Amino acid sequence: MPLLSNPEDVIGRRFDFIIAGGGTAGLVLANRLSENPDVSVIVLEAGNAHVDDPIILSPTGWVPQLFNSEYEWGLQSTPQPHSLDQRLFEFRSGKGLGGSSSINCLVYLKPHRADIDAFEKLGNPGWNWENYQKYSKKAESVHAPVPPVRQFRPTYNHDDVGHDGPLPVSFCPIASGVEYPLQKGLSELGIETISTGFGGETAGTYKALASLHPVKMTRTDSANAYLFPVIDRPNLQVLTGALVTKVVTSGDEATGLTADAVEFEHGGKFYQVLCAKDVILSAGAIKSPQILELSGIGDRSILEPLGIETKLDLPTIGTNTQDHFTCTGPAYELRDGNDIITEIEGPLPLVMSGYAFFPLHKAAANAQELIDKISAKINDEASPYSAGLREVYHVQLELLKDEDVPDVEIMVVPFSVIPMGPAGRAYVNVPPVLSRPFSRGTVHINSADPLAPPVIDPHIFEEDIDMEIITAGFKVSRAAAQFSPYKDIIAREVKPGPDVVTDDQIKEHIKSHVGTVWHMVGSCSMLPRDKGGVVDAKLKVYGTNNIRVVDLSILPILVSTHPQATVYAVAEQAGDIIKADHM
Repeated sequence: MPLLSNPEDVIGRRFDFIIAGGGTAGLVLANRLSENPDVSVIVLEAGNAHVDDPIILSPTGWVPQLFNSEYEWGLQSTPQPHSLDQRLFEFRSGKGLGGSSSINCLVYLKPHRADIDAFEKLGNPGWNWENYQKYSKKAESVHAPVPPVRQFRPTYNHDDVGHDGPLPVSFCPIASGVEYPLQKGLSELGIETISTGFGGETAGTYKALASLHPVKMTRTDSANAYLFPVIDRPNLQVLTGALVTKVVTSGDEATGLTADAVEFEHGGKFYQVLCAKDVILSAGAIKSPQILELSGIGDRSILEPLGIETKLDLPTIGTNTQDHFTCTGPAYELRDGNDIITEIEGPLPLVMSGYAFFPLHKAAANAQELIDKISAKINDEASPYSAGLREVYHVQLELLKDEDVPDVEIMVVPFSVIPMGPAGRAYVNVPPVLSRPFSRGTVHINSADPLAPPVIDPHIFEEDIDMEIITAGFKVSRAAAQFSPYKDIIAREVKPGPDVVTDDQIKEHIKSHVGTVWHMVGSCSMLPRDKGGVVDAKLKVYGTNNIRVVDLSILPILVSTHPQATVYAVAEQAGDIIKADHM
């Protein structure tokens, strides 16, 4: 049993580093910062420890974890006017040691190099593809690929990945049987299968890696990779069931706020631990801005009506949020006799591993017209964009214009947690995912009660270009089904069905079936302060002397692939930044 702390072990004690959140990034930092025996580190995690939890260890455990309050926060958005019937959207965010690395679908993908180089272009020195690869390789231990499964080949270049990091990563040893036929269908549309998607070039189709132990066939997460092997370090304390409620500060805006302590709730009572060096918020893109606002750091117009004293007026906190939007469909009933695996449980774990990424130019004949339209809107001085957001948009436009950089994704979902049709039949869902939305959302508190959930407004499809891009991706996914051998395994389309044909009908279907992939970023963006930034390139909150944020909330622009690998790379780089400042 790992040596977890009790409240009486830590109350009132002074620690060099206080990490709020024992999720993916927080536990990487706990490991790296406590490597120095002369510093003390404490992790405060609101959820439970989940040590040796069979649900977490199971690669298919994310299904019983869905909307289970033991493992996730169970948060909802505000009604979204650009969806059908102003729907509310569920937001999954991991709760417990390991955070979202313990509840995700195990997908381990690296972004396009241009995604990461965009961070440096926006004024963040050192946040570029070269450093990304350095720190990604430091985190991962990629194991040799399994043999091809039904002609679906797991390929990569040896030098593109790390081989001796703490996190075991491997290819799933089985496949549904849909992935290769889809690849052949997409190749007819000019979207080719590539030999590696892990070296900074991601346009094409390929088999994804997974956070899957290659021998045990169990999930690997930040808890079992980074924390549990070092939990017996005498300078490391980990307290679970400890909800951080605020950072206690002294000073003012003129001198900069200094974090003196962190308040947390445990067992219905409130306690404090004292800070000697840094407080690091690693609570995720929803909870980290909430903690800042509860601490009096944020938009004065939001805080003061709630009775919270404004210690630091930083109105950009909780803004600039982005997420990957997706929908249900195209989805198909499959023919009998093709030995397609669509049951998630089996002798070996079936993990989603079939992905395609491609630029708008491959998906839409009117791509340039769409780009010109959004460019004109962004450049129009009458448009309701701040100068900072306009500058971020210009960098995002460069990505959209680049015909080698993906803007949309297709993923193979060979199982369904919602009915697709009559029971006893095999189905596959092959939806598009909007890689880099232009719509920007917000996350803010609406209560001074730290136990109250924040208000999440993703502003889904507020920018028309987002609907145009995902519609183009939907049509590509559907068009691939016209070609053998993909069409030969399909019996019929069940979502949305053959009656949905026109662009307007497709858009209505997307509006009524839209959701997110729970990859929110941006709420504490790493940008120059005058561009809408919350943290600088050293991840320090503007106007503070020793409060940092290290999690996905710092990404100023969403990366075009699933971000698990990116969280690990960000946390590894942050560890070196903090060490350089203090050690």
